[in-house]
Amino acid sequence: MRGPATGRGPAVWAALAAGVEEWLGVAPHGIVLVETMKVYVVGKGDPADLIELSGVGGAVVGRLSGWTAEGVRASEWNGQVPAHIRRQRTRAWIEQAGWLGRVDLATTQRFQEDVWSAVGIGRWRTTQSR
Repeated sequence: MRGPATGRGPAVWAALAAGVEEWLGVAPHGIVLVETMKVYVVGKGDPADLIELSGVGGAVVGRLSGWTAEGVRASEWNGQVPAHIRRQRTRAWIEQAGWLGRVDLATTQRFQEDVWSAVGIGRWRTTQSR
């Protein structure tokens, strides 16, 4: 689910969580798997962005009562596999299952990378393998 182009903080987190709840519809329960972030002080990205992602994850977990919340670190679900190889493997898994039509590919390349990472986390949780 795309977030707004501008804005940060709890109001944005709550709006995204409400959107996720609406998208899920009437599903009474399930597992919410959230990638837990490790913030590095030195790096090319803005650490504040990771705080925003954590806020969204917390809002979604809080919104979905009856669901089980689990966290996973990136190093746990993807190990040292390069991103492009991980995306290829995940896409092949989705295609083999006949689920490619469920993945929104009508978007930017950057957003697709995030989508494939989210699907990859789900794949990892489902198969418990890399």
